[in-house]
Amino acid sequence: MILGIIPARYASTRFPGKLLADLNGKPVLQWTWERASGAKSLDRLLIAAADEKISQAARTFGAEVIDIFKNYSSGSDRIAEAVRQLEGNGESIDIVVNIQGDEPLLDPSSLDATINRLHEDLEASVATPVTPLRSIDEYTDPSVVKVVVDACGYALYFSRAPIPHGWNDSDPIAFRHIGLYAYRKDALLKFTAMPPSRLEITEKLEQLRLLEHGFKIATVVVEQVGRGVDKEEDLEKIRRITV
Repeated sequence: MILGIIPARYASTRFPGKLLADLNGKPVLQWTWERASGAKSLDRLLIAAADEKISQAARTFGAEVIDIFKNYSSGSDRIAEAVRQLEGNGESIDIVVNIQGDEPLLDPSSLDATINRLHEDLEASVATPVTPLRSIDEYTDPSVVKVVVDACGYALYFSRAPIPHGWNDSDPIAFRHIGLYAYRKDALLKFTAMPPSRLEITEKLEQLRLLEHGFKIATVVVEQVGRGVDKEEDLEKIRRITV
């Protein structure tokens, strides 16, 4: 089974309650769930709710919900716990897709492309989408995660720093990372059982834990970036797009 999980919590440092914030008549989380539901490659989609507010809201708009109220430090830990619970109930899972709940403009075709990349590449433990950097502002912005890849499309390194040095917008060698992950189930469980790595702590990017431990991360180039909701101002910009 290819399982999509949206880890969702009410608390947020910069924008508390953002997943339940109104976006043109529907909560942000519902927009994300509906967009992810459009992916053809998923056999099942559920929301891993971190608290009762999220759980109730998700059930109201018809999502399948699994309650993971234990205080985990990351969404990856929460989806791993969901997988353990489902397997304990006899479910058979092959690929797990971690879908961020604050992506109301998620492109379902990007989700499908990521799943297909992992499905077709037996060397890879994880797949994730990237898109070419398009401006110097993106390149220098520490909130934009950059990734460089090898000749076979595997990630070499992720950073908030402007990498590789000397990039310009006429040379598509630098990519912006999009925070969507398709994991082989065993890789997800191994990854979340490991302590945070040195590079992960330095960059504040948990995918570096995978690279430090030798997991191969396959990338797939997509054009659609979407737009996440990090701050309240982001919500207003997205409202204008979704009208």
